[in-house]
Amino acid sequence: MHSRRILLAFSLAASAASVAFADLVELDSQNSSTDRIEQLTRTLSQGSYTETQDIDVPAQTQMTVKLREKTTELNNASLAKKYGTNTSTRFTSSNPYAWLVSHPLPNARISSNYGGRVMSGRAENHSGLDLAAPSGTPIYATGPGIVTKSGWGTGYGQYVEINHGNGYITRYAHASRLIARVGDRVDAGEHIANVGCTGRCTGPHLHYEVVKDGQRKNPSTYLAMLP
Repeated sequence: MHSRRILLAFSLAASAASVAFADLVELDSQNSSTDRIEQLTRTLSQGSYTETQDIDVPAQTQMTVKLREKTTELNNASLAKKYGTNTSTRFTSSNPYAWLVSHPLPNARISSNYGGRVMSGRAENHSGLDLAAPSGTPIYATGPGIVTKSGWGTGYGQYVEINHGNGYITRYAHASRLIARVGDRVDAGEHIANVGCTGRCTGPHLHYEVVKDGQRKNPSTYLAMLP
């Protein structure tokens, strides 16, 4: 009986670990994350963190991060109202790589590549490229486009999404500060956010994604084409 209890405890622990360290979820998911790392970084970004068991000595940490309560998304109607009816063609070019102009984080160190990886002892799929840099380091738009999302995303923490046209979208996640706002037109190399560690993150870095027609691509392949 004692050995059965031990086996049951190990089984429950393994199941919990699988849930806690799942890969980044889809951004349109309505389910809130149960990942403790993300819960902690989100609480800290809101301004304070208090451990309930430390009632006598509450811990309060003042942060410079400003969390936007709601992520606003654009649609064709709102874009047309802001920029005119020809918005959809503003960033369309005969060159499909016209959006690829600047590096999002020059001189940064690659801390995790696109594709399969092991995190906390568990194999998972990584949907972007992680570039490590000190908190507060400027993040730049890799090309011209319109900001379609700027706020909190499950797993991503604070992030910016830019629609470059021709079916290309780039995402910049785990930011400590968001500068670009939804609806902004940004140029290549424009400062859009700062490096941080929000969301599912264990150290300051930029999680950079390239999406083509709804499918995530290997960002390294694209960045290798930069001059």
